[in-house]
Amino acid sequence: MAFQNAQAVYQKNMKQAEAYKKTAPARKEQTYTPIANAGSTAAAASTAASQKPNTKPAPKNAYQQNAIQTASRGDLTLLLYNGCLKFIDKADKAMSDKDIESKNKCIIRAQDIIRELMVTLKTDSDIGQNMFSLYDFIHRRLVDANVNNDKEALAEARGLVEEFRDTWKEIIKLDRQQRFGEGDQA
Repeated sequence: MAFQNAQAVYQKNMKQAEAYKKTAPARKEQTYTPIANAGSTAAAASTAASQKPNTKPAPKNAYQQNAIQTASRGDLTLLLYNGCLKFIDKADKAMSDKDIESKNKCIIRAQDIIRELMVTLKTDSDIGQNMFSLYDFIHRRLVDANVNNDKEALAEARGLVEEFRDTWKEIIKLDRQQRFGEGDQA
């Protein structure tokens, strides 16, 4: 029964993510809020409307924002993997500390990253479809870890994300070597 409820929430979140993706260029200041966090669409809308756009970045974040805005797609994907691992590690620590609220927030952030990777994945090939299935499995393990306080499920999800991240690092490295040559980098 819990799996069916989690699956229903997951499907709603995927629909919301798809709808958001279609209208994202029109909404530059709003952020995606999954259904599990939003509570109700009216609450989410009032929260988004009450947020003031940040017209000038804080000086300490200017470098980070510039790095993200100028990063390649490959580098952005690597940042997503690293962020997911960071949130999984924080959730593991919170689980050990019996901080349920923190654990929940961190796992939900990791789930959001996995959903983003799923939404942006091209599934027109066997490799894309297999990756989608693995992302879906990771997402389900994160849900299991959150619902059941299951450290084993969290560790399993972390292991898979880490493998994706390490593979992606190698792909970026090989791509740069092919494009720029081994000794030609500045």
